[in-house]
Amino acid sequence: MKCYKCGATLAKGSRCPQCGVDVALYKKSIAMSNAYYNAGLSKAKVRDLSGAVESLKMSVTINKNNIEARNLLGLVYCEMGNVVEALSEWVVSKNLKTENNPAGTYIKQIQSNQNKFEQITIGIKKYNLSLNYAREGSYDMAVIQLKKVVAQNPKLIKAQLLLALLYIKDGEWNKARKPLAMVLRTDRNNTLAQLYMREIEEELQLKKKDGVFSSKKSKVEDKKELNGNDVIIPRSSYREPTNGAITVINILLGVIIGAGLIWFLITPARYKGLSAEYNNSLKEYSEQLSERSGEITTLNNELERVKEQKAELEERLGAVSGDNGSNKLLTDIINAANRYLAKDKVGAAEAVLAIDVTQLPTDDAKKLHSTLLSATRTEAASDLYKQGKAKYDSSSYAEAAELFARAYKCDSTKAETAYYAAKSYDSINNTSEAKKYFKYIVDEFKTSGYYAEADAYVKSH
Repeated sequence: MKCYKCGATLAKGSRCPQCGVDVALYKKSIAMSNAYYNAGLSKAKVRDLSGAVESLKMSVTINKNNIEARNLLGLVYCEMGNVVEALSEWVVSKNLKTENNPAGTYIKQIQSNQNKFEQITIGIKKYNLSLNYAREGSYDMAVIQLKKVVAQNPKLIKAQLLLALLYIKDGEWNKARKPLAMVLRTDRNNTLAQLYMREIEEELQLKKKDGVFSSKKSKVEDKKELNGNDVIIPRSSYREPTNGAITVINILLGVIIGAGLIWFLITPARYKGLSAEYNNSLKEYSEQLSERSGEITTLNNELERVKEQKAELEERLGAVSGDNGSNKLLTDIINAANRYLAKDKVGAAEAVLAIDVTQLPTDDAKKLHSTLLSATRTEAASDLYKQGKAKYDSSSYAEAAELFARAYKCDSTKAETAYYAAKSYDSINNTSEAKKYFKYIVDEFKTSGYYAEADAYVKSH
């Protein structure tokens, strides 16, 4: 273990043998960080990934220089489908330790397959889109997007959990089991997945019990005995006559009487019945036609709504994949990180400054932007200022003006950078740019030694 102040190797005592600083608390924090790292490693080995994340995050919180814990945290994030968070941890790790750090290898492996990386970033965008749909109540659209996400990246745990939650909301218990099983296959002790699965099992057991009770009830009703209210049909006492002639006469009389009844009673009623049936049919067809008209109107409205959603999705797709899309922004932040790792701090600073941090799609990307900016802007501004001063002293004012302007963009807290930028532009007769940088001095550096000259120039031009 090294002393945090002088870098000397520490002994068993509570003070550094070289500089004498008290290192007792420092040793305890290092030991605690290592204990959390070991706990996270043990959990990761048994695929308790969510538990491993908590332990490893605590480890790097206590000791940000714990490279092993940070690299393992990135690997766990990657296994859970959170590639952007993994890259963020590895870039920080590479910044803390540049030599013999496996984080560089991990970053190269991610960047070597650009198509896969783009698919992952598109999947993250679709997940965010589906999350917005769910918040707005468009659950069907959310399910459609989430199905695409988990098809491309089945290890993205948060997408699987959201899909299962939407299935549970709709009462589709068996469908919800599949994404939850995928989550538990990746992260065995995921708390939310276990909670959702327990809710599903309880609902299915309850439905099974209800079905058993209903079946027993029907069997009891089938076996119920007759009571006094039941109708029993008695046997008829009619007997056929034995005389054949009387039978024939009765048959003829029956035919005649039947024909008369048909002519006088049944036929008019038949016609009346046909008319009523026709009127009822006509009314029914009219109602069906009205209902179909209503359905057509509803379908037309639904079609218009789908067209509007299609236009909105196309607009969002353009926002994601266009020149200023979030996919391009993620690529730009990774390129800036590559420049920083290649020790091109000037290029890294200018690349980061060219990115609108408010448009970055995730908090981890914004965190990476902040880390790169704080690590590069001051040194980049100093390098550009030195180059510009050399060009200014050699009377190469056009090149000097461009270098001073870039330096001021990297660090706008230096009055001399704005002053020499203004003087360089004035030397090449670019009055508007010279006045702009003198105005910076007038507005921001009122106490500097350049204020009087800058104020006079602004007032005279």
